[in-house]
Amino acid sequence: MPDYRALAQALGTSQPTPQEIERMAALQSPAFGVFPQMQPYRSQQDITASANVPVDLLRGRVAATRGLFGDVVNQPIPMVRPLQLLSQAVTGQQKYPDTEHYLETMPLKSNTPIGDVAGRMGSFAPINPMPAAKAYGRLVGEALANEARIPILSDITPKPPGIVGFDLRYDPRIKEQERLKALVTQVQQTQSQMPQKLSLADLEGRPFITSMSDRTAGGGILTGINDVQLNRPIELQGGQDYMFNNPGQVWASAQGPVKQILENAQVVKQVTGQNPLYIPWRMAPTGGDFAHMTGETMLSYADTVMNKGTKAKVNKEIKKLIPEWSGIGTDEAIAQYRDAPDKTRKALKNMMDVEFRDRGGLNIGEARLAVSDPTQLSAQDAGIQNIGEIFADKPMIMQSGHVSYPRGVPGQGLGVAAEDRNIFELLPQVVKERGIANPLQPSQTDIRALQMKPYAGMITHDLLKALGY
Repeated sequence: MPDYRALAQALGTSQPTPQEIERMAALQSPAFGVFPQMQPYRSQQDITASANVPVDLLRGRVAATRGLFGDVVNQPIPMVRPLQLLSQAVTGQQKYPDTEHYLETMPLKSNTPIGDVAGRMGSFAPINPMPAAKAYGRLVGEALANEARIPILSDITPKPPGIVGFDLRYDPRIKEQERLKALVTQVQQTQSQMPQKLSLADLEGRPFITSMSDRTAGGGILTGINDVQLNRPIELQGGQDYMFNNPGQVWASAQGPVKQILENAQVVKQVTGQNPLYIPWRMAPTGGDFAHMTGETMLSYADTVMNKGTKAKVNKEIKKLIPEWSGIGTDEAIAQYRDAPDKTRKALKNMMDVEFRDRGGLNIGEARLAVSDPTQLSAQDAGIQNIGEIFADKPMIMQSGHVSYPRGVPGQGLGVAAEDRNIFELLPQVVKERGIANPLQPSQTDIRALQMKPYAGMITHDLLKALGY
């Protein structure tokens, strides 16, 4: 792990004073979320009341408040509880010949001759905590860098022009940016514990499979937006964190992608004798639009805040898209929306955004942010985050429980990548074949190419060495 003490010094950091700690302690409110020491900002009044509190004492797992996506921990840095690294996942396993250069040049099929498979794998790589470091001021020291999985703060601390706490592609319209910066959400956490961190160095010799992941959140229930308690809270199913909230599963998708992943996993295990790791890479901010959560959030918010007349107009427009539409706020409507094809759901979200965002509804960017994993709001495209393991010998899970992705990949979540890496760093053969000049800056065309199929690789000694381990 890089040393961030020099960066902390450059940002003018120092240990909190007793007076600052006192002022921070004055912010206490009823505990919220999984961890009893976490206190949420629930309203603009909370922020106003805390205007004199040093923002660099604020830290925690993000949820959302006006510019600050997160809960607040009222503990100074010396009290941070360090997370223990997950011990080496596999030790003393037999190594098989010719797997060191097993590359990910094409998806592996269950009928691929084993002799053709050897020589086609890759490796793997860390997430740049620089944005978090800048936002957290005095907390940017090494302890925070080693422990926290949190994004940068937005519009609470002074910052250079153009730096915000979320990727502008959530909604690139300039006139909508202020609404996104002002977004406040309340999320009831349901994930029982934070996953441990895993360094790539602990995974040497392990094969892996990768495919795309949207940025939607998992392990919580969205209960409120902008001081409005939703009539119908939204279950946040993930996303990256799906593997930590669904025992026995490491992933969910449609039948075709799940079948591809399992076929690859079976071949990888034949060749290496090991279950492959599963390391999904991050899509763009709009990648979560396929998931039902975004549209359901827009519908739930409209049902909660709009008057009877405006709801009637919304229902009239939706009926043009879903003729059997029973009306906002009804149980039948949720089922009708979920059963609609993606094209129809996309048209509905667009209609709600264009025609009703200034009549009490959410804009599309607010809905995207509301259901996103706060740790990914400003994270790099094609970055890796969570690491799981595929149970290659087990069959496809036919009922995943995910509203948007019906089939499941058997397996388990192992931990969170301790380093910020781009997936292309783990796929050197792909970088070479596509002529990518810098794996840290792949083009959108290169990223889209990865969406066509899952890729396989190997975390080898040579790869780790090339990555600086």
